[in-house]
Amino acid sequence: MHTGRTRRALAAGLLACGLSAGGVAMAVTATAAPAHHDDGPVWGTVTSRIELNVREDPTLRADVVTSLSPGDQDRVECKTRGADVNGTSWWYWLGHARGWVSASYVDAQGRVPDC
Repeated sequence: MHTGRTRRALAAGLLACGLSAGGVAMAVTATAAPAHHDDGPVWGTVTSRIELNVREDPTLRADVVTSLSPGDQDRVECKTRGADVNGTSWWYWLGHARGWVSASYVDAQGRVPDC
């Protein structure tokens, strides 16, 4: 049995999900990061035709923290109202990208809880 390798894999998986080995959520940033929801992960797929900017806050004026390519997937943790983009004011918090994207460019199958 490979318990050392199993423990390292479990620890790496927990860290990738933002948890410590004790199950405590790690601090995010000073921006309005959402609380974790236990309804199971919701995955969103980027539907834009070009790179999608992930922002520090749910507005087009916020700094870009990273970008995602068309077809990329990320864990959508919750939604909030923000700046209107293409007729929607909903924005999604992406767990791995650690930022906000307009819901008009991400397909999350309509299963996103409020923040």
